[in-house]
Amino acid sequence: MAHYRDQRASALDYQRRLGEVAATATSPRRVVSVTVGGQGQVTDVSFPTGAYKRMAPAELASAILSTIAEARDKALDEAADLLAPMLPPGLDARQVMRGQADIGAVLPPEPPVVGLTEEEL
Repeated sequence: MAHYRDQRASALDYQRRLGEVAATATSPRRVVSVTVGGQGQVTDVSFPTGAYKRMAPAELASAILSTIAEARDKALDEAADLLAPMLPPGLDARQVMRGQADIGAVLPPEPPVVGLTEEEL
């Protein structure tokens, strides 16, 4: 029971800390600045200079999208650093956060049976 309580407290702490994750990226020439939360959600977009006024719409859109991607990568890396200690060995937290991890290769289809044979179960 103590082990369960420790795991639960750790998971709740991770959830709280994940909610606090934020990363900001600023595009070249300071056209746009974007802040993203720990789950990749955009929480702020600002234009620190008036440079965006002189840009073609497609160029501005490209700057915004690439800056969002950069901020998202930073936030996911920070969230992965929080998650890594909670994962089983062999599972890469950055791949988990990006949905690229092969969890099936690390976790068996059935839990290991310790001390009992399959027939006894």
